[in-house]
Amino acid sequence: MNLRHLEYFAVLAEELHFRRSAERLGITQAPLSLAIQSLETELGARLFHRTRRTVSLTEAGLSLFDDVRGVLARLEMAKENVWQTVSGQVGRLRVGFTNASSLSPFFPRLIHAYRTSRPGVQIVLRELSSLQQIEALDTRELDVGLLRLPPEMPAPAQDLVLAPLLEEPLLLAVHAGHRLAKKRTVCIADLRGEPFIAYPRQAGVALFSQTLALCEKRGFTPDIVQEAQQASTLIGLTATGLGVALVPASLRAISVPGVVFRELSDSDTTATLYIAHRRGDANSRAVQFAELAQTVQ
Repeated sequence: MNLRHLEYFAVLAEELHFRRSAERLGITQAPLSLAIQSLETELGARLFHRTRRTVSLTEAGLSLFDDVRGVLARLEMAKENVWQTVSGQVGRLRVGFTNASSLSPFFPRLIHAYRTSRPGVQIVLRELSSLQQIEALDTRELDVGLLRLPPEMPAPAQDLVLAPLLEEPLLLAVHAGHRLAKKRTVCIADLRGEPFIAYPRQAGVALFSQTLALCEKRGFTPDIVQEAQQASTLIGLTATGLGVALVPASLRAISVPGVVFRELSDSDTTATLYIAHRRGDANSRAVQFAELAQTVQ
């Protein structure tokens, strides 16, 4: 059944006048008449009573009109749903974030701002390491990620659009009774020979690679005596005096008795948070989220 013929039928059923219907449709009366005749032939039923002066619906026409109005209404709703999906108004957005980034005041402001501007979009938040996010973006298990870049970029990262969002200094987390706790600032070279608490290498946390690179640049390899999967565990273990840890400044929000944070005087001890999404991705929600992230302070 020709959809255009149904649209012509619906307009004529409302106007009950061929000239007005044709003007409303932006066509002449001839194609309108041909469309109605074709529809009647296909259905095997007369849809309109026609006289020289009047046009009215037959019983079959009345029955069809009820159905056609529903079909056209559902079609318009389908068009609207597609437009909302394409424009990023509805759908699902899978956002990856690191454990440390969730502790930054930036993170809740960004999520709240997006949920306010796109209430029809379902946000699915996944806590993953930076390397895990890069892999998940490559396999399309994530739409957008909030991550830090490791010194050695994995191959999938080459296919990502990356924009810096937030640069924060690294701090030294140390037991309050440690000799370095007495100093206002510390340099990486001061950490030679110190036991370290760090994320596991296999966890894919960019900070592990950065810690390793910073120490090796000063001519030593950090002595990692204890590993911790979570930022809160890392700070908690520092309170035991087992070792020191390099952490983003946002982890200062984790207040644990016995732990103090000291600034680093080295110029290369900063950590940058990036927003990442696939290059050329047709998912407008990911692009809109990334654009919003760059405006949130």
